[in-house]
Amino acid sequence: MSTLQQIGQYAYSHTVTIQSSYDLAVHMIENKIDGDFVECGVAAGAQLMSMALANKDKSGDKIFWGFDSFIGIPMAGEFDDSQPAIGEITHDKFAPLSERLISSGITAHSLESVIQNFTNYGLYSSSIHFVEGWFQDTLPLMADKIEKISILRLDGDLYESTLVCLEHLYPKVCKGGAVIIDDYGLTGCRIAVEHYFKSINESVPEMICVDGHSVHYFIK
Repeated sequence: MSTLQQIGQYAYSHTVTIQSSYDLAVHMIENKIDGDFVECGVAAGAQLMSMALANKDKSGDKIFWGFDSFIGIPMAGEFDDSQPAIGEITHDKFAPLSERLISSGITAHSLESVIQNFTNYGLYSSSIHFVEGWFQDTLPLMADKIEKISILRLDGDLYESTLVCLEHLYPKVCKGGAVIIDDYGLTGCRIAVEHYFKSINESVPEMICVDGHSVHYFIK
């Protein structure tokens, strides 16, 4: 079993998705597209590890950022029609965001466990930065530390989690960079993408589907 296949065992997605992340990372390195590799929604770390493996295999010099609560996905909101990996929404999805920024218990992986996963494959180094907390709290404070992005991978599942990442990070994606929307098949995530591009007076970019269902990406 290859290292990439082993890493794929930590993923919440199909093998093709891991391969796509690896291939896009290789493309950015080989074509010298400026910018860091950024993932919002790290979970156990598989996707970011696949990019780190590509960086190692191709002797790249990319810097990595992994944003996550590390305690799970928060509660769905107004534009979401389900609670990821749970199903029917049983809470008040119109409640203030401050009341919904609590863990649903889904995809909860501690920061320590994620670092250990990277370490197990020789992929943890000083070029990898993890930022712990809800996106709404961390991105306003940390986004300015990232100057340019060549891969922006969004895996926040929900409307608000997707929108806040686009608002703070999409302007930093370089021309030729990739934006991966892991949950484009989910209603809330798709609406967030539509609302964001409407807010900047642009059409939603043409998406390439990776897994035949939810995971899409586009090149800026």
